[in-house]
Amino acid sequence: MKKSVLILMMTVVMLSMTALAGDDGNGGQPGAFRDLKIGGRPSAMGGAFTAIAEGGAGYLYNPAGLAQTRKYTAAFSYRAMKLDRRLGFASFALPAKEEARLSFDWLHAGTAPLESRDEQGNIIPGEDISYSENLIGVTFGKKFGKIVMLGGKLFYAQNDIANISAYTVGIDIGALIKIDVRKTFLYPAFPMLQIGVAMENLGASYRWSTGNYWITRGREQGASVDESFPANFRTGLALNSPSKYVVSGDLEISTSSIIKTHLGGEYIYKRLLSLRAGLDDLHPTFGLGFFKKFSGFGARVDFSYLTDKVDEGDDVLISFDVVF
Repeated sequence: MKKSVLILMMTVVMLSMTALAGDDGNGGQPGAFRDLKIGGRPSAMGGAFTAIAEGGAGYLYNPAGLAQTRKYTAAFSYRAMKLDRRLGFASFALPAKEEARLSFDWLHAGTAPLESRDEQGNIIPGEDISYSENLIGVTFGKKFGKIVMLGGKLFYAQNDIANISAYTVGIDIGALIKIDVRKTFLYPAFPMLQIGVAMENLGASYRWSTGNYWITRGREQGASVDESFPANFRTGLALNSPSKYVVSGDLEISTSSIIKTHLGGEYIYKRLLSLRAGLDDLHPTFGLGFFKKFSGFGARVDFSYLTDKVDEGDDVLISFDVVF
């Protein structure tokens, strides 16, 4: 197959990657799949979750939120999108010693493979071109005193495009503060004020090298390129009446000069049903959740409906949390 044909097909895959995260403004940036909303509850609340960070996927928005986990928790989330795109997440969190918590998680993004064809349009066996990106992380969170929680995440990320791979390691850090405001004007509507801060993708950078790829195909040597992940800074504020309702807002700033806002709210009915709505950078989001206690464990299922951002259609996200 001519080099020009392969380059064209790889370009199509790269466009799919851009579309994968384009609806969140960071399409084309390394690690952009991390900006896609994951977890039924946070996504339904417009991504305004830095100051809340609860649940199996909550600490993706702020690693300090892991310190709130009191029991063993397993979480799963899946989001199927237009253009054969997919996003999945799984995590397991467990209590450690002295108000500390530990979790292990896996985040996957990808697109369906494309058939490779020669200049006559014939399929080339074994030459499918695909894109996938995986992130494996270990998160540690600890509570200090009654109001302060700190957390950090060490992650390994790998990107595979048409049999060319790049990988990196990086860290996220965060802080969460919960303040009792029952003696202020906010009470009785909101007895608790929560403040969250998080920094993501610190030190992460992909190094791409195409030399071996082209040498095995009898072509000239390729090139090496370094791509740094844009650092992402999140700050959030939440007014919370536990087990009743919460309103929250986030401001997100990236070193790639992207600024986004997130607003969200949740109403909880008898701890069984939750109704949610939000604005993800001014794009409406909606959702609901159900919680049920069983003998020895509890289960929660969350749905969110995310409206169209870049003329590619709405999509639905579903997630499950099991606490035992």
